[in-house]
Amino acid sequence: MINSIEENLKELCRILGPVSPELYTRKSQYLFGSSIGQHIRHILEMYEVLLAGYSSGKFSFDHRKRRLILEESVEEMLSTINRISSEIRKEDRELICVLNDNENNEQQLRTTYFRELLYCFEHGIHHQALIKVALKEFKWQDIPENFGVAPSTIKFRIACAQ
Repeated sequence: MINSIEENLKELCRILGPVSPELYTRKSQYLFGSSIGQHIRHILEMYEVLLAGYSSGKFSFDHRKRRLILEESVEEMLSTINRISSEIRKEDRELICVLNDNENNEQQLRTTYFRELLYCFEHGIHHQALIKVALKEFKWQDIPENFGVAPSTIKFRIACAQ
């Protein structure tokens, strides 16, 4: 799984590294005014939260820092991806995910690092599919066919084609 995540993060660098700052921050009409950079920020902050909570054993996706520089700067995106990639290989362990409902009541869920890493990966792929929509809207040419497609879907498509 970690190898797949590392490959996915490298793919993000290959695909989005060459985009201009204007394209990275342009609002997409098909994504209700959000930008590629905003979706990248969301993807990367999920990983950052999980990694930051690893040593204490407790984390909350509700309390992301929302670093706006990640949605404004391709260079910051690339730097953050490299840092996440260098920190992601950790042993599995139990963690507590802290959630707050709409009335701010706290709940603590028992989980594991690998389970949440898988969540970040799959959640990121969902946002990559949205990024793909924006790239197509902006007439970006270099989009791999399977960008934003879950590995299980890719395997299913291959099996159906055979």
